[in-house]
Amino acid sequence: MIVKTGKLYQTFKYLVYAALAVNTGHFFVENFTSSATTYEGGVSLSDIIVAYTDSIDTAAWLVLLLLLELETFVLPDDRIRAWIEWTINILTVLCGAIILYALYGYWATLWIPLGFELYSGPDPCTLIGGELSFAVDLDEFLPIDAQNCTALAGEAYINAKANLMATPENLSLLKRLAWTDVINASVWVIIVAVLEAEVYLQSSKLFGTKFFFAYKSSKILLYGILFVCAFYWGMLGEPWDAWDAFLWLVAFFFIEMNMLTWQEENAERRAAGLIK
Repeated sequence: MIVKTGKLYQTFKYLVYAALAVNTGHFFVENFTSSATTYEGGVSLSDIIVAYTDSIDTAAWLVLLLLLELETFVLPDDRIRAWIEWTINILTVLCGAIILYALYGYWATLWIPLGFELYSGPDPCTLIGGELSFAVDLDEFLPIDAQNCTALAGEAYINAKANLMATPENLSLLKRLAWTDVINASVWVIIVAVLEAEVYLQSSKLFGTKFFFAYKSSKILLYGILFVCAFYWGMLGEPWDAWDAFLWLVAFFFIEMNMLTWQEENAERRAAGLIK
């Protein structure tokens, strides 16, 4: 089914998708830089999902978003051949597996903020030039220097496994950022599961029923949680994460509009006896 919308609407939609592609590249560079500190000996194959969680997760979501766009907008229902449907299904399952693996990565990343303990060693300023780094947030680590060692001189925490030190304030920030990542990723998995169920079951058969409005309402609640996460990232001083979260909300607004139009048109065709 092809939704007939204006060129401006379509241009804006695909600009949003393009911006998400740019964000994928940004997160890869960010993950690459931070992994050089937390994995000093190099990132092993088993640790890739933890070191590159953001970029892997975003890339898989981008492919899944484009697949949903194909299913709900680009490809007319009566022109979807069996091989196209099988290809989309296989890619969807693959992306879903990667997204679930990335969700595990977000949970596994909690080892960084939760692995800190109270530092009881020598004056942190004696560590200048050593292997330890100062944790600014989850993705920004600075060499210990004359400025940040002074901040660590009072009360400090250390994660020896990650070669990181942090002040109580920075450690609190690390924990809040990590848990926001986990909540955001978990809610997105639930939303895409509902969307894929709608596509698979062609839920327009239930259009207008109490069940239809019930699960639509539940998605509004889930999107509300994601909006709070986006706002919270902004409050925590993470404008790029907040911007990325906002773009994903806009992108899935387009998918929801595709779904709604698709369901309405299928309901009309079903009422006319054109489809079962």
